[in-house]
Amino acid sequence: MPEAVPRLPGAASRRALLGRGAVLGGAALLLPWAAGCAAETHPHKDVPTLAGAIASEQNLIATYEAAKAADASLAARLDRVLAHHREHLAVLQRHYVPGSGDRADEGGGIPAPSALPLPDGGGVLEALRDAEDRAAQARGADAAKAAPGLAQLLASIGACEAGHAMLASGEPPPVRSNSGTEAVRTALGAEHAAVYGYGVLGAHLRGSLRTTAKTVWNDHRARRDTLVSILSVEPGEAVAGAAAYRLPVKVTSARSAARLAAALEDDLVPAYVALAGASSPDLRAYAADGARRARARSAAWRTKAGIPARADAFPGLPPSARSPRPVPGE
Repeated sequence: MPEAVPRLPGAASRRALLGRGAVLGGAALLLPWAAGCAAETHPHKDVPTLAGAIASEQNLIATYEAAKAADASLAARLDRVLAHHREHLAVLQRHYVPGSGDRADEGGGIPAPSALPLPDGGGVLEALRDAEDRAAQARGADAAKAAPGLAQLLASIGACEAGHAMLASGEPPPVRSNSGTEAVRTALGAEHAAVYGYGVLGAHLRGSLRTTAKTVWNDHRARRDTLVSILSVEPGEAVAGAAAYRLPVKVTSARSAARLAAALEDDLVPAYVALAGASSPDLRAYAADGARRARARSAAWRTKAGIPARADAFPGLPPSARSPRPVPGE
């Protein structure tokens, strides 16, 4: 992540932020993979959400297999994406524990896999991209309903699917809840860096790429302002960005500008996946949407820069967070 140089005076310290926890809606957020037994979970409530996500992954796998069977020339292009979906399915199935006894009706039914309809002849890749985008948006909606730990997994999967689609569309959901957490601060820091970085790289772009960069820059400014408003409970207490940042890529051309844009978006994904563990459903949905958009933009900028797409199936999610934690009585 770009490093701030130097930090502006007057920015709220972590100690000061945590001290405002009661004002901002409760105790500071502990990330589920660091919270241990202290984290409250209600896995039975997540069974219908998990069943839906599992069904979605099964259908995407069946659709990709059908696309390969219909056109063998697509196999090399689709195999890596298909492998991601199989990883997603395996991890989701590890979390899936339906109720039993008097809790057997808690939404455990999963339909058989069904391939989505694909057009004859051309248009297969476009149909697959549309399916990925719908799935990514659905995982964002699921994150709002799920418990914090599962919400982070779903946000990561949605981000991966958005990268497959290379498409970010739709408006982010409204955020109505306040949360004074370190995760919000981390996401805000990444947005501050993105706003600064896009300001630098935009000067090296022309035409449609410059227009795209300006649009994305404005979106990052809007998301930055939203996160500032979440942290701010009194006038003058907003967390400010640094005056300058050491950027991970030296920009000297349009190609290096695209590489920097991809790097900035990549840094946003783990920040938003972590924020998807918030207690507020509105904030979880907002974070999942942020991760999805960042991954999609990273994929698009990587294409412009001529560098390979990222290979991780669970962007921003630590390996330790991919397995469900045992819960007594479940």
